[in-house]
Amino acid sequence: AGIEHYLCHGGNSSVLASGSAQPGRDPAAGWVIGVGHPLRTDRRLAEVLVRDGGVGTSGAGFQFFRHEGRRYGHILDPRTGRPAEGVFSVTVLAPTAAEADALSTAFYVLGYEESARYCESRPDVGFLMLLPSTRGSSVDLAVCGLQADQWRMVGD
Repeated sequence: AGIEHYLCHGGNSSVLASGSAQPGRDPAAGWVIGVGHPLRTDRRLAEVLVRDGGVGTSGAGFQFFRHEGRRYGHILDPRTGRPAEGVFSVTVLAPTAAEADALSTAFYVLGYEESARYCESRPDVGFLMLLPSTRGSSVDLAVCGLQADQWRMVGD
């Protein structure tokens, strides 16, 4: 028999999981992966539960530069050639870590509406998107394609 329970972290943005965090526990329980707060780097904002699949996160929370008082992220929008704007970060759950990583970058560029349209055709893909607030809090959270038992808020 091979290894049934593992968590493989592929750098800063990709994770592949199989089974559960505690051998002997129900494999459906999965692994808890923290989603960092984009403005308070010492805090988590949410957690996702991954079961036999991948997680990928893209954002410009750490990789950015300032020019003439404006902040620019490292992810470019290929439609304009300029840094993508309007999203803090995107965390995607998908069947594989490679797919989750690719989709998190694509969703970061596309924004919520177009990303949600994609997820409508892919019930095996879901995401948490952290956006600049429109209502007074520091961050708005948009969720698409994830069931209630796949994620939870842990702070603000």
